[in-house]
Amino acid sequence: TSTLDDWPAVSRWYWELSQPRLDATVPEMAATVAKLTAGAADRDERIRRLFTFVSQQIRYMGITDEAVAPGYEPHDVSMTFTNRYGVCRDKAALLVSLLRLAGIEAFPVLIHAGAKLDPDVPLPYFNHAIVAAARDPAAGAAPDAAPYVLMDPTDENARDLLPSYLCNRSYLVAT
Repeated sequence: TSTLDDWPAVSRWYWELSQPRLDATVPEMAATVAKLTAGAADRDERIRRLFTFVSQQIRYMGITDEAVAPGYEPHDVSMTFTNRYGVCRDKAALLVSLLRLAGIEAFPVLIHAGAKLDPDVPLPYFNHAIVAAARDPAAGAAPDAAPYVLMDPTDENARDLLPSYLCNRSYLVAT
């Protein structure tokens, strides 16, 4: 049994936990977004460039003890950007903020890299954080297309936005 009413409540909980950290930007972040996206042919290329920056230039490294910063809450994105390292939730939060600075609607995502969760029991039982960018409505996606492009910026050698081992897993977009 769960202490949360439903999955939208879990989504709101994580959004409210993350949102102040996502807003903690610094002017250098906007300048980096402008530099990285200059001359990009389209929205998909802007997404790819920002994803590549976070996946390759921000190291996946946890320094803070879980007793100090446990579980789900990311650090302020300005800290991750300045220090150039963080754990999955930090890298995901940074990419969400950079995408938003580029005018792309994006959200943090909780994902369970393991067995699928019970869809009838709303629990915040996730073990990884990734990113969702809203699909471009002007692109005319197929009616059955997912509303988001999912991406995992933790792998510094990533070729794909979302590695195959995270496909077909339980995830929740925090809105």
